[in-house]
Amino acid sequence: MVYAFIVGPVAITVRYWEEHAPNSQVEAGARVEVRRVTPVIGGHDRPGAAGWRIAPVSDGGIWRADLLELIAGDQHEPRHHYHPDFRDGDVGTRVFDPTLTADPVGWTMDHLAGLPALLVEAGAPELANEIDMAALRRALPAVRTAIVECTGPRDPATAPV
Repeated sequence: MVYAFIVGPVAITVRYWEEHAPNSQVEAGARVEVRRVTPVIGGHDRPGAAGWRIAPVSDGGIWRADLLELIAGDQHEPRHHYHPDFRDGDVGTRVFDPTLTADPVGWTMDHLAGLPALLVEAGAPELANEIDMAALRRALPAVRTAIVECTGPRDPATAPV
């Protein structure tokens, strides 16, 4: 399952993710992204017909936090990192931060709570003033719940898709 929270010109998306490396290592957990959103006029000119288009990472990615753990048998090694520098359709290199590893959910929520500053730092300052802060504050508890739901490796038979 993918959770999407639209706050003005951006969406905060949360999903369970597994990264399979060529060396057979698997990292799994929550992937949290901030992406650009554009309104879409519906096919009928009436209230409720409009919607939103959440841009793919290549066209509209702004920021990502990967709250992943390396799965090695019964051992789970933290591989929490983030991508603050999306450029040319790519997420850029992984950035590791000891405070992210110490409290991945709290660290991510702190960054999302300051979404306008995050947008400026991530190179999207034109979007910062368009964030509806009241809507963001209302969404944050549900964002946290989604992150917790998607955090940590899952049994493939029961993992959210």
